[in-house]
Amino acid sequence: YTSGSTGQPKGVMVEQHSVARLVFGTDYARFGPEETFLLLAPMAFDASTFELWGALLHGSRCVIHPPDVPTAAGLQTLIERHGVTTLWLTAALFNALIDERPEALRGLRQLLTGGEALSVAHVRRALAALPGVQLINGYGPTESTTFTCCHRIPSELPASCTSIPIGRPIGNTEVLILDGLRQPVAVGVEGELYIGGAGLARGY
Repeated sequence: YTSGSTGQPKGVMVEQHSVARLVFGTDYARFGPEETFLLLAPMAFDASTFELWGALLHGSRCVIHPPDVPTAAGLQTLIERHGVTTLWLTAALFNALIDERPEALRGLRQLLTGGEALSVAHVRRALAALPGVQLINGYGPTESTTFTCCHRIPSELPASCTSIPIGRPIGNTEVLILDGLRQPVAVGVEGELYIGGAGLARGY
């Protein structure tokens, strides 16, 4: 379900081939039996699609977070106890953890975050506190099956960096920047983002 632009929950019909496109034939993150995913998101939230099927369709372990509100201490315990390597956090929760206890995330190999524009300051602090952890900015509406574009954040940001890119489309996905007449805009010109490909839910 997604809140949509109206704030009213709306069911989105995601098909099996869209889930397969999320976790196969793409290189934005590592998948495989050597990974351990944490299922942190509620099942009605689209991030759970990545967490659950990213693990199970690749023979990975999937650790289920208890039904409590996640805390830095609790996440640190789960990561250490179960050897969690792959974690997805909303940008707000990512910021809170980096502010409170960034060392809680040190056992990870890859940390995906997004849902809104990332804070460059928090990303800088995370990169300093979490050497060896690959940070990934994941962008995409629910109607495009969790991720549309991803950006693997380099281990050091240039001093001039003022925003974190959403990156490039993942496998079997196409994005276009179009103007009001639905014509492609020139490089550097603002427009609206149009999404296509196997990730689109029914009716889109």
